[in-house]
Amino acid sequence: MDALVAAWRAACPGSATVQGNAPSRRDLSPAELDRLASAVLRLQRGLTGERALVGSSYMDDPDALGAYLLYYWPVSYAQATRALNLSGLSAARALDLGSGPGPVAAAIADRLGASSVLVDSSEAALALAARLIPGAATLRADLESPEAVPGTGYGLVSFGHSLNEIAAGREDRIERRRTVLDRAAAVLVPGGSILVMEPATLAASRDAISLRDSLVADGWRVLAPCPHDRPCPALAAGPTHTCHDESTWDIPQLVSELARRAGLDRRLIKTSWFVLTPPAPSSAKETPLRYRVVSEPMLNKAGRIRYLLCGPEGRFPFSARRDDPVASEAGFFSLERYDLIRVSRPEIRENGWGMASGTEIERG
Repeated sequence: MDALVAAWRAACPGSATVQGNAPSRRDLSPAELDRLASAVLRLQRGLTGERALVGSSYMDDPDALGAYLLYYWPVSYAQATRALNLSGLSAARALDLGSGPGPVAAAIADRLGASSVLVDSSEAALALAARLIPGAATLRADLESPEAVPGTGYGLVSFGHSLNEIAAGREDRIERRRTVLDRAAAVLVPGGSILVMEPATLAASRDAISLRDSLVADGWRVLAPCPHDRPCPALAAGPTHTCHDESTWDIPQLVSELARRAGLDRRLIKTSWFVLTPPAPSSAKETPLRYRVVSEPMLNKAGRIRYLLCGPEGRFPFSARRDDPVASEAGFFSLERYDLIRVSRPEIRENGWGMASGTEIERG
């Protein structure tokens, strides 16, 4: 966080200059914190509430950019790190499209050791990214323009909360976002991947799933988090259904303070994300017998703990008695949302699976 505060003070007009050691949370005055919290709340409402800021040049507003840097940057960094860890990606060179001040590219650099090219329409955001990620190349371009995809030879292309801002609210939004993805796919090395991260709101998440299903229908493979390449069962379940990842995280003190002052809850990080790879004619397509946990543990009326699993068959419950020693030994009760598991010899129940005496659970 010290590096983020230092970058904010150096780049954003109106922030005080601190002499001596690198600025930290302790150097922010109550007035600065209130100003930042007010801007955080405007961003939250404008991007995930009424979404009035979506598609606008909000990163060119110094207050909004500062709020993003000190509040949303750590969130996006943590989300990207989690997605990279769960998907097991590797890449030597990455392209971050709609990068903003670079939280996803920073996670890619730290987690994979990859060099990155960052593309965004905001010069101010790119200047901050260059300060925070030494050696990163930057390019100012609109995400929908052909110029936004420079060169070739990328092992990974990332979209961190950027695709949802293309044609927001328009009927052709999925098609236009698909065009951007197809253009990005053309610059991947063989076997390269695309990481898409979107907000966990109902509308943004369902749009992300629709985009995923569009790609799957044309032969793209979903590497993570979905354990299959079939249409998402959440989308087919009805307009109030969706699927997203959420987890606890080591919340920085400054983020916690800004959330408190803005009246927001930031104890969890939530996002809808996918890692996909475009079709390769020579590769055989296989369906892995793995299942993704897509819910928190729930207690039903019969006194059983159950999770929802997503796999080739769709979504279905996996349950066990609360006092089942076999389930406890197998690690059933310690399962968490978005764990990827293999299940051997489950009990076949009327509407799903149950733990039986010989059931085994393998993570990963």
